[in-house]
Amino acid sequence: MDYYLIFAYILAYIGILASCFYIINIFFYYKKKAKEEEDCSKRVSIMIPAFNEENGIASTIKSALNLDYPKNLLEIIVVDDGSKDRTYEIAKRFEKDKRVKVYKKLNGGKASALNFALKKARGEIVVSMDADTFAKPDSLKKMVAYFKDNRVMCVAPSMGVYKPKSIWGRILQIEYYMGVFLRKSFASMNAIHVTPGAFSAYRRRFFEKYGTYEVGNITEDLEVALRIQSHYYIIENAEKASIYTSSPDSFKELLYQRRRWYIGLMKNLWRYRRLFGFKHGPLGYLVLPVAVSTIALSVFLTFYMIVRLLDELRTELISLNSINFRFDSFFEINSFLFERLFYTILSKPIFIFAFLFVILVGFYVYFSKKQMLYKENIRLNFILFVVFYSFLFAFWWAVSILYVIFNRKISWRTRYDERTQ
Repeated sequence: MDYYLIFAYILAYIGILASCFYIINIFFYYKKKAKEEEDCSKRVSIMIPAFNEENGIASTIKSALNLDYPKNLLEIIVVDDGSKDRTYEIAKRFEKDKRVKVYKKLNGGKASALNFALKKARGEIVVSMDADTFAKPDSLKKMVAYFKDNRVMCVAPSMGVYKPKSIWGRILQIEYYMGVFLRKSFASMNAIHVTPGAFSAYRRRFFEKYGTYEVGNITEDLEVALRIQSHYYIIENAEKASIYTSSPDSFKELLYQRRRWYIGLMKNLWRYRRLFGFKHGPLGYLVLPVAVSTIALSVFLTFYMIVRLLDELRTELISLNSINFRFDSFFEINSFLFERLFYTILSKPIFIFAFLFVILVGFYVYFSKKQMLYKENIRLNFILFVVFYSFLFAFWWAVSILYVIFNRKISWRTRYDERTQ
């Protein structure tokens, strides 16, 4: 019995069923959704924690100042978390605008800097904004509109990668667009469990009642989202509030970032394991179980598939060598590879499921581009995503799981990680 195929079909079935459910859910959500609203009536404090961000802090502050929101209801709090560069000096120049206040403190990590900002904030709504992020001018008022419902404690935006240039940034751009679709689908059934730290808005009284950001938690924004869900409040998503951020340029930086994210996800999900089950609605009996099961099966199947393909290739090469196959002939080699690839795709139904997944991802991306009004050509990015993402995803998770199993301490080696250390 081929256990690989059994697991593969289980994964395909779960994935396609869940994906179709999310698409149908979105369809009915928009069918009954009221007209998009905007709100500029609440006082808002934008909190920008920064560590060694001299190259991007000015653009981020300018982006916050350019938000289409009443000046008398907006304040921008920049907290330099012990930077060793010119972050503080550059940010300080913007205090000419009365909306901007800049502070400097000893390094304590992103959560510590956000808590410092919370003490200074006067807004009813507080927004955490990363120092390498910029928002479209109408984003804030679109997000604030969702706080008309008193049960809403957080509103997440739509996140995108700004003009990616490296192969890794191009792949991540498609991943982020997938996230835009999924976050909106999850929001329609109050099942958001991950909120982007780059520009999420919170009702300040939640922190006053249930505690501030957890210092020492490597994914403090994820922890806050799970904490909100654990208290039966609502996390919404403003899909037309477009926020863009930079992405790691090298494979090493990307690995360190994902390792932190995934280890943080594992530890926080275990801590909030009470969210699983029927007590917390679709989040507990559908979204979280599907996420955990598909991650586990994806990692197992990807590595199993690589080992199996290598073994089949070895057997094939031995067989070809026995019949004196001309390995020095470019034409014969390519003809052979094409024939084997074509035969494999047609003979194994699992590849048909893979093709269906590509179509679903294409739909996710189309939805996200439409919501974010993104007009650039992303065909190459989509191809790169389809070809490489599953292998990258499995590798990131394998590394993260090994770190948890052997209780390895995470080292912060890039500015993407250093600012949250």
